[in-house]
Amino acid sequence: MMNQYDKVYGCLLAAAIGDAMGCPLETRTVSLIKRDFGNGEFVYDYMIPLPDSIAYDMPRAYVTDDFSCAYLSGKYFAADHGRITRRAAIDALLEWKNSEDTRIFYERYCGPSTRRGLEQLEGKKMDTSRDYLLCNNRTATNGGGMKGWIVGLFDPGNVDKAIDDALVMCQITHYNPIALSGAAAVAAAVAQAMVKGARLDEVLEAGLYGAGEGYRRAQRFAQPSAGASVEKRMDLAIQIGLKYANDFEKCVVEMTDLIVSGLNANESIPCAFGYLAAGGADVMRTIYMAVNSGNDSDTTAIMAGAMAGALRGSSGISSNHVETLKEANPFIDFEGFADEICRVTN
Repeated sequence: MMNQYDKVYGCLLAAAIGDAMGCPLETRTVSLIKRDFGNGEFVYDYMIPLPDSIAYDMPRAYVTDDFSCAYLSGKYFAADHGRITRRAAIDALLEWKNSEDTRIFYERYCGPSTRRGLEQLEGKKMDTSRDYLLCNNRTATNGGGMKGWIVGLFDPGNVDKAIDDALVMCQITHYNPIALSGAAAVAAAVAQAMVKGARLDEVLEAGLYGAGEGYRRAQRFAQPSAGASVEKRMDLAIQIGLKYANDFEKCVVEMTDLIVSGLNANESIPCAFGYLAAGGADVMRTIYMAVNSGNDSDTTAIMAGAMAGALRGSSGISSNHVETLKEANPFIDFEGFADEICRVTN
C-alpha cells in the first residue's frame, strides 16, 4: 500500500502534468483540439502552443499560473510548519506576482479575480464604479480551486480543517461563496484522498461535502454572489462521469456540453470531479479527459490531476510525462517539496 510521501508526490506530479498539458489547449473546443493538435484524435501528450493561444512562445510542458501559484503558496505554508495563515497566503501571492522567477506566470496567465485581488493588496487605484452592488458575480471564478487543492496536502484526513484552510487561503482573491465553495470542494477531496486506503467514493463524497459546507461557511463573511450551486453541478458531473466511464469521447463531450470546463467555479470544478469519477483508478485517463475538454483546460486538469494523484499515488503516472515535465520546469523541486510537506504533517 502506498505511503504518505507517494500520495503527496503523486498529487504534485499529476497536478503539474494536468496544468502543463492543458495549457496549450486552453480556450479551444473539443473539436478544435482534435483538428489543431490531434490530427482528428484526442491529445495524450504535451503540445507546443500555437500562435493563437494564450501560451504562444512559452516552452512545451511548461506549467502556468495555476501550478506555480499553488506551489509557491505551499512552500510558504511548509515554511510556517504547515499552518495555513492569511499572512503566508498573502506573502506567497505577492512574491509570485513580483519575483523575477515567477512574474511571467502573473503577466501571461493571471485571471481577473486574482489580478484584482493582488492589485488591492498592493494598494493600487481600483475601479470602484460597481462597488455599490450587493452581489459581485464577476469574481465567482475558479482561481480558488486552481490553488486551493494544495491545502489538502497539509490536512491529510481532516476534511473540515481543509475546508476552513481553503477559505483562509482563497478569500484573499475570491471573496464570494461560489468561488470559495469550489476551493473548499477540491481541498476537501485532496485531504480525504490522502487517507491511507481511501476509496474513490469517499473522495467524491468529501468533495461534495466540501462544496456544500464551504458555501455555507463562506456565506457568513463573503460578499454574496448569484450563480448555480457548485455542489449540485458536481453531483450532476459525477453522474455523467460514472455513466460514461468506459466511453472517453462520450464522457468528454457530455461533460463539456452540460457542465462546461469554463472559467466559472461552478463549471470547471464540477467538471474536474466528473473526470475523477470517470477515471477511476487511472490517474492519466483522468488527466487526459480533463485536458481534452478545452476551454479552461489547464485549470480543470490541474484539479482533476491533484485529486487523482493524491488518491492513487505516483505509480500510475507516465514516466515519460514526468521526465519531460521536470526538464521543462527545473525551478520545481517535486521530491524536495513532497519531503517538506510530509515533514510538517507528521
